[in-house]
Order: sequence, then structure tokens, then C-alpha cells
Amino acid sequence: MCYVGVGTYDGYQHFQLIQDEATRWVWGFLMKAKEEATGVAISHVMWLLAQGHRIEVFASDQGKELVNKRMKTFLRANGVEFLWTNAYSPEENGLVEKMNGVLLARVRSLLTTAHMPESLWDEAFTFAVEVVNVSASSGLDGDTPFARRFGERPDVGIMRVWGCVVHEFTPKVLRANKLENPGKLGLFLGFAKNSEGYRILNLRTGDVRERRSVEFNEDWTVESSYVEHLLANRYRRGRFNLPAVIPLVRLPVMAAVIHNELTAPPAKRQRLTNAHGSGRSIVVVEQSPVSAGGSVTEPSSSTPARVPLADAKLSPFGEPQEEVECLEHDQLHEENGDPEEAVSVPNRRSTPLRELPDSFQAQDVNDEDAEEEVADVIASGDSVRSCLSSVGDNLSGNESDEDNDEDNGLGASFRRSTRIRHPNVRLADYEIELPASLVIQAVNAILEPTSVEAALEAPDAEKWVEALNTEFAELLRNNTWELVERPADAKVLTSKWVFVRKRNARGEVERHRARITIKGCQQKYGLNFWETYAPVVCAEGVKLVLLLALHYGLECRHIDFVTAFLNGPIDCEIYMKQPEFFDDGTGRVCRLLRSLYGLKQAPRIWYKTLDKYLRQCGFQRSKMDGGIYFRWVDESPIFLTLYVDDIVIAATTENIKLVMDELSRKFKIKDLGNVSHLLSMEIRYVPGKMLSISQRGYVAQLLERFKMAKCKAVPTPQVKGNFPLPGDPDKEPVCVNIDPDVDYQSIVGSLQYLVSCSRPDITNAVRTLGKFLTCYTKEHFVLAKRVLRYLQGTREFGLVWYKPDSPAMQLVAYADADLGNEKHDRRSITGYVLQLNGCTFAYKSRKQSIVTDDTCSAEFVADSECSNLIMWTHNLFAELKIERTKKTVLFEDNRAAIHVIEEVSSGYKVRSVDLKFHKIKDFVERGVFAIEYCPSEDNVADIFTKPLGPQQFTKLRERLNVSPVPDNQ
Repeated sequence: MCYVGVGTYDGYQHFQLIQDEATRWVWGFLMKAKEEATGVAISHVMWLLAQGHRIEVFASDQGKELVNKRMKTFLRANGVEFLWTNAYSPEENGLVEKMNGVLLARVRSLLTTAHMPESLWDEAFTFAVEVVNVSASSGLDGDTPFARRFGERPDVGIMRVWGCVVHEFTPKVLRANKLENPGKLGLFLGFAKNSEGYRILNLRTGDVRERRSVEFNEDWTVESSYVEHLLANRYRRGRFNLPAVIPLVRLPVMAAVIHNELTAPPAKRQRLTNAHGSGRSIVVVEQSPVSAGGSVTEPSSSTPARVPLADAKLSPFGEPQEEVECLEHDQLHEENGDPEEAVSVPNRRSTPLRELPDSFQAQDVNDEDAEEEVADVIASGDSVRSCLSSVGDNLSGNESDEDNDEDNGLGASFRRSTRIRHPNVRLADYEIELPASLVIQAVNAILEPTSVEAALEAPDAEKWVEALNTEFAELLRNNTWELVERPADAKVLTSKWVFVRKRNARGEVERHRARITIKGCQQKYGLNFWETYAPVVCAEGVKLVLLLALHYGLECRHIDFVTAFLNGPIDCEIYMKQPEFFDDGTGRVCRLLRSLYGLKQAPRIWYKTLDKYLRQCGFQRSKMDGGIYFRWVDESPIFLTLYVDDIVIAATTENIKLVMDELSRKFKIKDLGNVSHLLSMEIRYVPGKMLSISQRGYVAQLLERFKMAKCKAVPTPQVKGNFPLPGDPDKEPVCVNIDPDVDYQSIVGSLQYLVSCSRPDITNAVRTLGKFLTCYTKEHFVLAKRVLRYLQGTREFGLVWYKPDSPAMQLVAYADADLGNEKHDRRSITGYVLQLNGCTFAYKSRKQSIVTDDTCSAEFVADSECSNLIMWTHNLFAELKIERTKKTVLFEDNRAAIHVIEEVSSGYKVRSVDLKFHKIKDFVERGVFAIEYCPSEDNVADIFTKPLGPQQFTKLRERLNVSPVPDNQ
């Protein structure tokens, strides 16, 4: 295992080698942390054994990443002898230790030759391993590891120059129009792992793709800083302005880039005309030769005109740039005006190009127009960068090799920066690594295509095209619009395509979806929309229905409506331009007949349409939650939860089939099977036994998004006793971000969604952070990151419910208050939780709306607020015709508050409390629920009011049903 010390854009910092001493074959593995070494080695040994290979000895050094109990146990179980070297004796590790140095030397050579950023060392390493395995070895008497392993000579004809420029072929279906160039410029990074193809870096988008149809230009590469900034924009949210013209340089790159403050000598300018006679200019900045005395040689009469660069503005790269035209596919393979002499480049193999094709014919430009054009380029500050003089010499084609060598003189010395660069130690304590698939997922979540052009340039362009065609076909099937001539007095709205990679709970892409959305921001109230509200099921409603399904042993089926918003008829006259990619060019517009995504009233139209049909099918809508529908068939319940176009049906198998048949008569639906992924919640359900709700994939995304993927875990989300927070949330807001790329408000908002779905254990911490959304300081940032560190160690946790053995159905509530927790206004904190048969489904932590002067009053208010949730649940049960077999109990840890609630005449202790809170006394008096005492250490609601120590926090967390989600049940 070797630590490189430079992180790649995929987060790799280590590599590990495994070598077979018999054949000298090398396997290389990239790792983000050295702790992965054992897992990598075990996986590879298992693979070799599965392939039928016999392993007698496994040898390594004494690094604890390999010499550990897990590795020893595995090798012993598989009959493999485990040997390791003596301490501080790497030479005893044999061939593989030497191979570390060999491969590092090759990686340095590849990066230096192509002058590529060090962050691409992982691609160079993978390529170097491929080269080593097909190279002759003296230890094998001139044979190759490939030949020893497979018994045949390797085909080295497939090898290419690493880092060279390529043109990847774009299929016709992915081109925007007939005039789009079929060749896209890219950079060769190696070979595809699981297919016959090449890994290509797209020089416009920064995506690394695997392509089959590629043509190589092995004498050319791309300027290093362009690649570095391209990758920074793609993977690090960089904001570099890349030039419209891609700067190319010759391989090998032997000269350094001119420093910002270097005063460049005069430059040559040549006008080059392509084969089509377009006359497009290529500006080549060439350094003047320097005489022995240091003076600049004056150009001869036959030398093209030179212009000074001293006044040129700096490019976005921070140094002068040259506008070297990006060589297009056709230009590289056509001769000027003579098709019989066209350069033919065979598929996937090209003859190395030692100079640019003759189609770029140099012409004399000593005319006034050319001089003015050059002056305009330099004065405007357009990209002007010093290019290797050999490039310009080969372009002109009229200078000898000796002249080229002479013209390579720069005529000035380099000035290197003397600023001391300090390593980034802010992330030094990170130790846990995120899987690569989740890193890619997090990046893709941020970088979804924002236009049709971007989607067609994406690595998964074929799937985006399929999604576009599917969506458009669905629009036509639903008769969503009719094409009419554009009305003279009507407001015509525009539209755009929205692209989303639909993922499961683990963050894996399941399908690609394209939606045509009208720009509702162009609508005007009273003109083309009125009401917009549409209810959806609340988080408590979803969890309660799932709990009822667990109690009754029902199945839970997930149903999705295909293009749901297109099913409702439009309620007013609306016109829209034809959608991009499907415009017939007639100038007609779409007169909407049905609702469309993006309309302000679209959710309401869809809800009304579905609500009307469900009522026709015999369902009733809950008055307590407009997103819950219910129906009883033969004394068997059917529950529906509605969240826009996602429906969960809880019923018996027969009733589920009945409901699906009814829905399919009216709408086009998609059966997603038993519920497993709903609103970013991962649901594991065994009917009648257990049910769990977790958000492991969502947590992993948060940690990666907020740069906490490697942080050390902590046992609690808050520190006990950390009550005061600096600053008054009502005065003097001072918003300070520790990291400009990490937004405090985004952290809190993301955590709030996690709280509402599956993580009640962080409720109080998130409530505390939410008070300072407009006045946070660096200290608040530290507290927010502590919550993320807690999630790092509990990312596998979620709500886990088991059906109790008793058939009884009982609601149990816990309420608590923390007196005067808010130091600036002395208000108390209320916390309460509601459980059904011991399973937590509703909870709250909030600041009380009034000031109380004693613990009894604060607890009284908390109990009253908890009674609201109890009554909501009672009313919902009454609607659903659910019978509770046991009386509801509210547990409270303050005897004075219990006495005030139970004794009607004992109101003197809560005389200052608003009258609305006294309703709880009426509930208890009428016997709606009972209130009982429990010790403070057993009051589950205590976790919602204050920070707790690790021991008490863990105890109450378990009482909340928050625990590791079982993998198999």
C-alpha cells in the first residue's frame, strides 16, 4: 500500500498493489483511505479463489492495515498461509515493494510528458499498471506477465500515448442537428475496465466517459491549466471562465508555461485558412529567438508580422493566453482542396501526426486588416497565451528544425512565486471514507443536466434521449395540447426540459426522467391561474399508516402515476411555445388542453382530479389529513397515502389488486412493488413482523455535500450543558461561514427533513440550530458540524418497529419541558413524543409561545401542547374506524403539573398561563386520556428538551426505536 499525498477528484489518495510472483502479474487498486486495504485484499483473494486459482501464501509488510485479526481469520479459513516481513524491512517484501517505485516512476513520467494536473494520477496509475503487465520483464527471461498468465502474446498495438487528444464519435441520435460536428474533442486517460473501449475526458463538460469509437491524435495534448480548471468546475464547484477555444500543445510538453508577470517578446501571427475557405483565424504566439547577447532578433522580411504581448490582459487562468483554435474532426482529416490526398485515419488507430494537416495553409498577413485584427485581439484581452514555438513553426511549415530549436528561446527569465504554500489541515481529523458510488451520486445530484444540450453531452446521453422520447410520446397520448396559430393578443408562455436521475434509497440511479415544464413564473394571478393549494400527506400520517399495516399484517404497495399532472383538464386558456427538441418549425404554438408540469395550478388540478375519482371508487378522504384515504372491504381496511403522484396502498393482496385495477382504468400507473423507497426514505417491511424507516443514502449525501464524509464520529449530537449560544437571534445578525462552499442554512434545512422522516434523536439539536438561520456565527457552524459528525457514526440508524406479541392497540405519550432554556427571552422548551404499541411515529421539540415562571407551569404547557397531537390521532382513528383496545396514557415527570391537571380547583399555580392551554384539564376530566407520573430518567421526551450525556442519550434513543437497521429479516 502506498500513500500518494495528492487527492484525486474522486477522493483517492492511496493505491495498493497485489502481485503474483509466478507470472509477475500486477493488480492495482485505488483507495481513499488505508483502512480499505484489508477489504480490498480480501475481495481480491476471494475473486482469485472463485476463478479456480490456488493460493498457497499471502505475504505483506507489517502494516496494520493488512496484518490484523480480520485478515488473519479470513486467510486461515481459506487455507492460505499468511507471512509478513520483519519490522522496518521493506526489502523483504520482494517484488511488490519494488513495483511501488516502478509504477510511481511511470506515473510521474506520464504526468510530466503530458503536463497534466497531479489530480489525474489515478488515471495515469491505472494506465501504468496496464503497460507493466504487457511489458517484457527480465525476471521472466524477456517474457511478459500477460503471456505467462494467459499463454499468448499481448497485442500492444492497442496502446496509445497517455494524455493525447482524441476525437470521440457522436452517434447521429445524439446530435442536435445535421450540422453538428460528429467528433467531440477529448483527452485519452486509459482503457475501459468492463468493456472494449477507452476512458475519455470530455474537454467541454469535464465528464470522464467510456467510448468505443475514438480517433487518436497522439502528438497533441491540452494545456494543463485548462484541464485543471475544467476539472475544478466539474467536481469542485469552481467558477473559472474557460476560453471558448481549447488551447492545444504538442507532445511531449517540454517547456513550462510563461508566468503571469513575464514580459513576453514579440509574437508571430499567422492567418490560417481551413479546407472550406472559411478564413477562421488561428493566433499563434511564438517567442522570438534570443541572440547570444540577450537582444531580440528582428524579423526578416519573409517572417510573418510580430506583435508585442506586453500590454495583453490576463486570461482567466491568470496568465496571457493564445487563441489556438480547437482542431475539429473534419479539419484534422481533410486536405485543402484535394480530396484525393485526404488523410485517412483508420478506426480506433491513427498514424501519429507529427504536424498539423496541410489543410491549414499558412498565408502572409502583412496587410493592414490583419494588423488591426491582431491589435484588436490583444487590446480586448481575449485569451492570448504563449504557445510552444514548435507548434507555430510546424503550422507555418517554412522553418527548419534548427530554426525551431533557436525559436524556442523565451527571451526572459521565469519569476517563481515565493509564497509559502501550507497544506490544508482543516480536514486532518477525517478518517472514515465514503464509497466511490456515493461520491459519484452526490456529484450527479448537484450536476443534473440543465438543458437538452447538456443532456446530449452527458455520459448517459442515450438514456436521456430515450427519456425525452418517452415523455413526448406520453404528452401526445394524453392529448395535452393542440397546435394552433399564434393568437395576436394572447400571452404565450415558454417551457424548458427538466432532467432528473431517479434514485433508490441507497442513492443508485434507477431510471432517467425528462419532464417538459412550462415556466409558471410567467403566469399572472387572475389571468391564467387562481387557486394553487394541494394537500399532501404529512410525515406523521405516512408513519401511522405504515404502523397500522404492521398491526393488521397488511401488505404495502408503492404506486406511481405516469405523467400525473397531464391527467387533469386545464381550467383556463393558456398558450405555450413548442418544446425544444420537438419544434416542427411552423411557428405554431401549443394551446393547452390539460395541465402541465410547471403551471402554478398544476398540483391542485391533479389533486382535484384524483380526489374525485377516488371518491367515485368508494374511498373517503380524512378530515384530519387530506393526504390519507381509506375504505373498508369485507371488514378489511384499505389505506392510501397520497404525496403528489406517489401512492402507498396498505391492504391485503386481494384488495391491493382491486385498487390497482380501479386506478388503471382511469390513469396510467406504474407498480413499483412492495414499498421500499418513498420520499428518500428506505423502508424495509416484513408484513406482520417488523418495519424500519431509514435514510442511509440521504445521510451519506449530506456528509459528502457538506464535506464531512471523512469526519470522526461523536456519540451525541449535542454537548451536555451547552445551553447558551452567542448572539441574540432577534438582534445584530452576524452571518459567518467557515467554508464559503458550505451554507449553514442548507445544513439546517437538510437536517430538518431528516428529523421529520426517520431521526427523532437529533430533533432538539436541529431545533437549536434553526434559531440562528439569520444570525449564525462560526460557533454555530461548529455545533452544526457536530450533528453531522454524530450522523457519521449512526448513518445506519433509523426507526425500527417490531409488532408486539399482544394484539392490543394503545397510544402512549411522553411530555417534558425545560424551564427558561432560552436565555434571551426566558421561554421554555416543549418536547413530546407519541407511540403506538411502543412504536414512535410523532414527536416535536419547540419553544413555548409564552413565558412561564416555574417548572409546574412549563410542564403544564408542554402537556397541553402534547394533548393536541393525542386528539389529532384519536380523531384520525375515529375516521379510519380503528378501535383502541386500551386507554391512551400521557406520562409526565412533574407531580405538581399532574395535580393541577387532575384537580380542577388547583388552578392557582397556573393562573398566568393562557386560557387555551387549560383544555387538557377538560380532556382528562372527560376521560379522553389519562395522565400518569414517570421518573425523569424514564421520560422519553427528555431527549427533545435539552442536551444529554452519552449514557442517558443512548438509553432514550433506544426507547425512541432508533437503532441500526437490520439488513435481513
